[in-house]
Amino acid sequence: MSETTAAAIAERVESALLPAGAAVWAFATLALGATPPWAWATTELAVLALLAVWLVAEAARGQMSLRLPALAYPMLAILLLVLVQAYARLSVYPPATRQAAWMLLAVGAFFLLLHNQLTSESKLEALVTLLLLFGFGLAVFAIAQKLSFNGKVYWFWTPHQAGEIFGPFIKRNDYAAWTLMLVPLAWVKAGRRRESREVRLFWGLVVLVLGISILYSLSRAGSLLFLLFFPLYALLGRRPERSGRAALAVALGVILVAAVVTVGLDTGKLLTRWQALSQMFSQSESVELYRWQMWRDTLAMIRDHLWLGGGMETFIVLSDSYRTFDSSLRWNHAHNEYLEWLAETGLVGGALALWFLAALARTVDEKMRLTHENRTRQLVVGAALGCALVLLHSLVDFPLRVPANMLLFAALLAIITAPATGAVLNARAVGTAEFRLH
Repeated sequence: MSETTAAAIAERVESALLPAGAAVWAFATLALGATPPWAWATTELAVLALLAVWLVAEAARGQMSLRLPALAYPMLAILLLVLVQAYARLSVYPPATRQAAWMLLAVGAFFLLLHNQLTSESKLEALVTLLLLFGFGLAVFAIAQKLSFNGKVYWFWTPHQAGEIFGPFIKRNDYAAWTLMLVPLAWVKAGRRRESREVRLFWGLVVLVLGISILYSLSRAGSLLFLLFFPLYALLGRRPERSGRAALAVALGVILVAAVVTVGLDTGKLLTRWQALSQMFSQSESVELYRWQMWRDTLAMIRDHLWLGGGMETFIVLSDSYRTFDSSLRWNHAHNEYLEWLAETGLVGGALALWFLAALARTVDEKMRLTHENRTRQLVVGAALGCALVLLHSLVDFPLRVPANMLLFAALLAIITAPATGAVLNARAVGTAEFRLH
């Protein structure tokens, strides 16, 4: 085979990697968020297989190019910490920490794969469109399933885990967090003035349906963050005063319509759910009753495992020993990702998390200031707000412990760091290192 033919085949293979990556994420979402062991194992293998295909295709071209954004370094450091916990027997339960290490490896590989494929504006737009179209279809399905709910996912699948099912997710809060990450990108596409009215109306419909599904999921944190998104976008988007007022007016209209439709679809549970908000810390035997006690007990875990933590994904092992209240519930998570992260990774993990967040904020700021193309700049804003919403959601829940949500979060990071969004810059300006092997 000639070098020219090999290069042509490699180029065709690489052109299929982006839709293949989106398909893997879609599979993970449909398979109960990839929470069953078989679903996550399949997703991991698929991600690693795509990574291997990409590396082989690069080698076939005779030149392997790997771009590492600044964000990759804290991610690699976090992976190294978890590997040390798992294999140096620093974890209180090494098998769970080893599984967490494999999960982080797969998510990191997914991020690097997408980052290195998003080399043009057309590819960036294609990925965002794929994500949003799938999200729109899933939101329609989730609403339809809820309207005719029989207690099973897809009307026939009985999950082994208990939870408030919404869409393919076992827990409605996980669905709300997943959808929140997509709303800003849809809003960005709906607000593009250069697009035709029909296109903008379609993306506006996507925002509306996504919003209705969040409200109808009865996730209180998700609903509040959906409402919070619009003023956040007006602030971060830095729109001119006039267009900013118009955008907020449209946003209020979207919120109003979404609320009216949701109330129309509701069968009485919505009002009950929000009335329970006032009883969040006094309701009988529920997560809400003991949430603040669990947070207090998590502080004791942090104190006793101060530097390196008890080990990633070991909260469920530690919680029974530290619980100071009577409950028949098994506490798998602290319902506060930041406290749980400190309990499992210690101050070292906390410092690495701060490094990651600082690198993310710096990357967003640099892209906002230096990327001149308005379309790609808007996508950076949308992806950044999607990340911000799920990070805020993590204050009262654990959405980024769900594999499908982690993969979507990684996709948003890839959009933010994509070479296409820094086309007017050199690699050093956006903190990206590029390695070439000939």
